[in-house]
Amino acid sequence: MNHDDDETLTAYHEAGHAVVAYALGANVDSMQLWGEADDYLPERFGDCRVNWGTVDPNLDVQRQREIMTFLGGPVAEMIYRGEPLHPALYGPWQDDWHRAMQTCGAIVADPERRTRLLEKIIVTLHDHLGRQPYWPAIAGLADELAAHEQLDSDQVSDVLTFWLR
Repeated sequence: MNHDDDETLTAYHEAGHAVVAYALGANVDSMQLWGEADDYLPERFGDCRVNWGTVDPNLDVQRQREIMTFLGGPVAEMIYRGEPLHPALYGPWQDDWHRAMQTCGAIVADPERRTRLLEKIIVTLHDHLGRQPYWPAIAGLADELAAHEQLDSDQVSDVLTFWLR
């Protein structure tokens, strides 16, 4: 596998979002290797549509799930690359970082404390996602996404249920 292949990197990135969301109780509606600009996000390399169901988005526990999901993509790509890049400083991950910072702002007002908290979350995610059963789930999902370029909820669920249930 070519570590420099943008599609492969994107597949691992999107798989990281999906695995974290699924492990935290969400359904993944779809994934794809491209993402056109829409009302919520700029044009991007990939897309992972997460469905949390009927939850109150203003609960801290839900904000924490979303923060971990935002950061799961950069962390999975970081593990795959073998490089400890910072999402705030690495261009393709800055939107994920910004969304995590914004969501975390409702929990921690001080920007320095918020940054430290998100960095701790990254370290924790890195530790967990690099191990069983999460890394095989990420790799399996990334392979499926790279092969098909787009996955629907059933395809995502089949892979994640195999590895994580």
